[in-house]
Amino acid sequence: MENSQLFDLIDASYKEDLSNQPQEYKKDLFKSAQRLLNGTDEIDVCVEIYKNYHDNFIAPMSLPTANRTLYSYIKGKLKTMDRKRLRDLNLGYGLIATHITFGSLN
Repeated sequence: MENSQLFDLIDASYKEDLSNQPQEYKKDLFKSAQRLLNGTDEIDVCVEIYKNYHDNFIAPMSLPTANRTLYSYIKGKLKTMDRKRLRDLNLGYGLIATHITFGSLN
């Protein structure tokens, strides 16, 4: 598996005590690991997990050690993303937000 480092970080994070974090966070970690095993691109999985942090109002300092390591890894990956990939992600988000804000264009 080419994304073994990310998978190992997700695995270690999932095994930690996350009782003080939202239940959805742990479920989403499991789903992210499955997507990674199914061949989903590493950056897409990183974006999904980072969005999970945002949606669940998770502050990195409130996370256990392995989860903070995962957060740092993901943040580093997303910072080093190439311009085309970043533009495509932003364009996709913009199109979704436009539909939600203004309704269907049909």
